[in-house]
Amino acid sequence: MTLILIAIISAGGQAVCDADSDWFYLPASLVSDPASMNRPTLSPALLILSCTGAGRADLDSLIFIADSMKVVLAACHASRNHRSANLNDADIMKTAEKLLTQYPVDASRVYIYGFSGQGVQAMMALFMHPDIFQGLISACGHAGAVSLAPWQKLSSDRKSIYLISRKKDWNLEQNHYLHDLFRANNVRDTLVILKGKHSPPPAEEIFKACQWLVKQDF
Repeated sequence: MTLILIAIISAGGQAVCDADSDWFYLPASLVSDPASMNRPTLSPALLILSCTGAGRADLDSLIFIADSMKVVLAACHASRNHRSANLNDADIMKTAEKLLTQYPVDASRVYIYGFSGQGVQAMMALFMHPDIFQGLISACGHAGAVSLAPWQKLSSDRKSIYLISRKKDWNLEQNHYLHDLFRANNVRDTLVILKGKHSPPPAEEIFKACQWLVKQDF
């Protein structure tokens, strides 16, 4: 893939934007280690979705998570609301392939995050590609993708799902339903309910979610 922009940001971390307008961020600790691409101990990764197409701003808001937890970030630009879910999924998988082949990522610890409609898209990605994604963070999403869930595999492979909703979120009851459904099917999950209306969670909550996801795999 031809790189069209490389920027050094944060405390020595490296952000890269490619020809598909996908952004990737390599934490400072990995940039400083020239052998990081080949070392046996690889890093977890978080693939970020956005309702309008994930970009540099989405990456920047979570860089402190990447640096503090040694997590590689990827932002899928093509996936967005008001677009075919199948087209979105194809582009998400394209981004995931680049993440896994071009960065020092532990293939058993790749997670995906989305808000609202892209939270549902993130669920769809986990359900359709459980061999790629180990878990997800869905913020203010709904249950629109559950018909795709491979319940036995989600349980046997110990997938992890972090649900976020809000007290006045129009999808609050959907999140309670999802939480009960995951528990009934022996899928590890947790539900966090924040104050306010349907809106993206603060970065600090995504940090807690990433900590929870990574902890489940140890």
